[in-house]
Amino acid sequence: MDTFVGAEYVIANALIALSKKGQDCISYSRLRNIGVKIQQYCNREGIDAVILTSSDKINTAIYDFSDYFEYIETDGDTNNPMIRIRKNTPITQLEKRFVGYLPVDIIKMLTAKIEEFVA
Repeated sequence: MDTFVGAEYVIANALIALSKKGQDCISYSRLRNIGVKIQQYCNREGIDAVILTSSDKINTAIYDFSDYFEYIETDGDTNNPMIRIRKNTPITQLEKRFVGYLPVDIIKMLTAKIEEFVA
């Protein structure tokens, strides 16, 4: 049975990985690209997961998890906005909220692949 991985998990884990590099935001296009790569990996490896990173799912995640993420436009470019960790939200809070709620095999794959894809 497929596990649906919401955009909020991809956003949070990407921001966690990027924070290790001193970055606090990621673009929609990069998130969608990471989502596609993770989905392709899951398909190849027989992992029953559906990665939900379309623009509408990203928008919903930002709205639903506004305590953690915020939307920012980059130099008036509405075609490729960014998502940033909300000010005063420590990375440890993202790790506690978004790492432990998926099946163990899915979260291990997700964190490993996101680390690889944000490199």
